[in-house]
Amino acid sequence: MSRDFRVYGHLTGLDESQIRACTTVFSGYECEARGHVLDFVHEGPFLDLDSDLEAMLAILGPDARGIIDVINHQDWEMHRYTLANGLLTRTRIDLDNALDTAYASERRS
Repeated sequence: MSRDFRVYGHLTGLDESQIRACTTVFSGYECEARGHVLDFVHEGPFLDLDSDLEAMLAILGPDARGIIDVINHQDWEMHRYTLANGLLTRTRIDLDNALDTAYASERRS
């Protein structure tokens, strides 16, 4: 199976109904819920991520927070979606330096 598309998501601040609803939205992903946290992973063929993220935003309230990393190996690009205050922002991350970028905030503290 091709693993050209990878999605790694971590959402927190969810209530039980939001976790159930998000698990339904992310039914094509591996999901694991613990308390108020939902982690989800997809490694395989391309999915309609934009529709999934749009459906996720319709479910979540302003207290939900999270990070979703999306790696496209075919185009050699990575995007990080950050959820805070009901808004989802997208940042492009250079895959050649992904680990340096991901942990840059730790070096500043």
